[in-house]
Amino acid sequence: MLSQLVGTLSGVVIGGAITFLASYVNERSKWSRSQAARWDERRLQAYSDFLIVTRGMHTLAARVVRIRSGEADPHGMTLQEGVVRLGELEQERIQRWQEVQLLGSPNAVAIGDQLNRGTWAIEWFAYGKLTGDADWLLIIREAYRLRKEFSTAAREDLDVVEAGVAVPEWRDSWTPHDHMTEVRQRAQALSPP
Repeated sequence: MLSQLVGTLSGVVIGGAITFLASYVNERSKWSRSQAARWDERRLQAYSDFLIVTRGMHTLAARVVRIRSGEADPHGMTLQEGVVRLGELEQERIQRWQEVQLLGSPNAVAIGDQLNRGTWAIEWFAYGKLTGDADWLLIIREAYRLRKEFSTAAREDLDVVEAGVAVPEWRDSWTPHDHMTEVRQRAQALSPP
């Protein structure tokens, strides 16, 4: 009788221990998944915010460069307004960059450092500290390439499938007119004889 009682109690204790262990492992796994998802969301937001403000700075700087060269802004922005707004965006970019440095992968941070250096060069063009049409075209293309590389690094960090973002092959003489010529040629090739 005592041996049956000990056997029954052993079975209950072992069964309880197995149930407890299985529950613990299951809860720990759920907690780990929720933490990973939480940090992925924060990284996604940090990467997105940084790219959005950086792209905004590049676009605004291009407008300021055109105004500085004598063109009228289509939206009526003055040179002074553009410079002030560029400074405001720079402050926001610095804040967003701090988030990327805290949450981002080493590869994304390394590419982001290069993108920041390119952004500073673009700002110098907007402020008139750097000049030259050929250099301006080079730095704009470099910034485009680096934004794409940063996007690719962010996608890899977030385990987004097909992490590669296509980077177009730029030609030195590329203009929107050239692009329209290519589009027309493709359209002609598709139209019936």
